[in-house]
Amino acid sequence: MEDYSELHIFQDKQIDFFAAICLHTHGKGPAIGGCRFISYASKEDAIQDAIRLSNAMSYKSAISELPHDGGKAVIMLPKNNYDRALFLKKFAECVDSLHGKYITTVDSGTTQEDMTIIHKYTSHVIGYLTGTDADSNPSDFTALGVYTGIKAAVKLKYEKNSLQGLHVAIQGVGSVGYRLAKLLHADGVLLTLTDTDIEHAKRVATELGANFVEPDHIYSIACDIFSPCALGRIINPNTILQLKTKIIAGAANDQLANDAMSDVLNQKDILYLPDYLLNAGGLIHLAMQMQGKNTFAIENEVKKIGDRICRMMAIAKENGTSLFHAVQEAVLQA
Repeated sequence: MEDYSELHIFQDKQIDFFAAICLHTHGKGPAIGGCRFISYASKEDAIQDAIRLSNAMSYKSAISELPHDGGKAVIMLPKNNYDRALFLKKFAECVDSLHGKYITTVDSGTTQEDMTIIHKYTSHVIGYLTGTDADSNPSDFTALGVYTGIKAAVKLKYEKNSLQGLHVAIQGVGSVGYRLAKLLHADGVLLTLTDTDIEHAKRVATELGANFVEPDHIYSIACDIFSPCALGRIINPNTILQLKTKIIAGAANDQLANDAMSDVLNQKDILYLPDYLLNAGGLIHLAMQMQGKNTFAIENEVKKIGDRICRMMAIAKENGTSLFHAVQEAVLQA
């Protein structure tokens, strides 16, 4: 089990409510991290997800030089019927009990509308609807950051300043993956898409003139860039053997089954952009929104992800190591 500073478990058996909030506290500021509201096989799996993801949020905040600690929350989606508004109220009370040490926001399975409900019961939430420019969806900025990072990776790996004609295979076309696909399509990228929601993926493929493949086939697609934008732990000893790409750059959190996978990728001459380096756009947006920054300023800050990748690659080459290890070392020093 990965380390953490605080793990808070909340349960109400009467309504079948179970949630976990995990924090990595380093004294930098309140932890910002999304709330996942998805199915888990067990409570132990839900807790482990919160721990892993809070660790990644800590790294993401550090590498992005944000004044925040790392945190993550999960709510187990019940197998039977439930009252969503009641669950969100209960979760808001859990967040409020931490007295500002954790600020929640959207993640897989939650929406800005959900955050608006949560905001009725706690002030420790960001990303809710206000009827102003602040209503920008964090997914827009996450996708922008990944897009910017992909352009930097292409310049480093292929020595190309344009994405025109390159082939990107995107795993997951949900909130972020769909936005990323649209940005890449506008640049003349050839797309292959998949998603566990097959009908949705087919609709997106039709909209963007892309190819669709079944979820299990996405790993073996010969492409210039493989972009994981779904759930985590998808680069493992089985899938890594199927990959036919030279760059892995996606929005998904916790992409590697374990750190050893980064060494295998390096041996295969595959440039892996660590997720917490690449997908920090949403977090940057939320952190700067709390500071009262406007959309233009936030976009400029998100676009610095590309510059950060170039700097970290230069450090990796100078030290004779991989980008993954260079970024990890930078985080530990932050």
